[in-house]
Amino acid sequence: MAIFGKQALGIDLGTANTIIYIANKGVALREPSIVALRKETGEVVAYGKEASKLVGRTSDTYETLHPIRNGVIANFSLTKQMLGHFIQQAVNHSFGKPEVVICAPSKISKVERKAIIDAIKALGINRAMIIEEPFAAAVGAELAIEEPRGKMVVDIGGGTTDIATISYGEIVHSLTLIAGGNSMNEGIAAHVRQEHQLVIGDYTAETLKMVIGTAMPEQGDLEDHLVVKGRNVALGVPGDAKVSSKLVLEAIDEVISQIIVGIKQVLEQTPPELSADIMETGIVLTGGGSLLKRMPKRIEKEIGVPVVLADLPMDCVAIGAGKMIKELDRQSRIIEKKSRL
Repeated sequence: MAIFGKQALGIDLGTANTIIYIANKGVALREPSIVALRKETGEVVAYGKEASKLVGRTSDTYETLHPIRNGVIANFSLTKQMLGHFIQQAVNHSFGKPEVVICAPSKISKVERKAIIDAIKALGINRAMIIEEPFAAAVGAELAIEEPRGKMVVDIGGGTTDIATISYGEIVHSLTLIAGGNSMNEGIAAHVRQEHQLVIGDYTAETLKMVIGTAMPEQGDLEDHLVVKGRNVALGVPGDAKVSSKLVLEAIDEVISQIIVGIKQVLEQTPPELSADIMETGIVLTGGGSLLKRMPKRIEKEIGVPVVLADLPMDCVAIGAGKMIKELDRQSRIIEKKSRL
């Protein structure tokens, strides 16, 4: 497939969004990881933002799918097509083949790793490398991971949350939770249905989370409300409801608590010397889920360790992957040298 320019790409193939970073240029693409297709033929009709516009708004002729679920490729064929489409968009249909570093959750299985590599190779890309998401997030957040000092990064994505302690350029301990922004949205939708007998979509749930949601309420926060529209459960007709910030907090609190418990587990497994370092350097939050209002403050209060939000939390993984191209070059030289022996 000779459609690519000779460029180095860092790809965050996420459950909620796919982000592509071009080395020395910046983020070239940020699209929802959604595909719309015609049911009868299986033909893809839209990707990304165009596909997301059809969610909940199409007839039985079309359906929208998330080919990545909980950080894992659930539909290989659609993932390959979606990835190829996004790469074409990012590199502006140039000629040649890019070099790719793509991210995956820590603790990914060999089968899942092979599925990602196969998806990349099926696009005609020969030089590719997989790195773990929390490591890429740390690089993208510009942490000095090569130092023999403990660093901790918590990447709260759509489908998963990756937690890792890093020292001397390696992950010391890590944990992947099936909990993130999507879980929060599902909780909000369930609570709105139960409390107001109103069915709402993911976009509305996300809006509630970001507009009136908070990880740690302060005075006056729980008085906030937002009117949303959906379908009345009992009547089956359009309806609306005045949703409170208190309801949103109740809906997302379980997911936040899961993330905090996960951080504690990783810290408990971390050697005391590195834990002391983390107490000084703090925990760095990345990922779209870290943008929830007062998320750093909530974690800091419950963990007792300083917590900071990365400068570009949504893009850290893709940026870090792009910066790891030099590691791909180093590995290629080692393989080439071994083949000559």
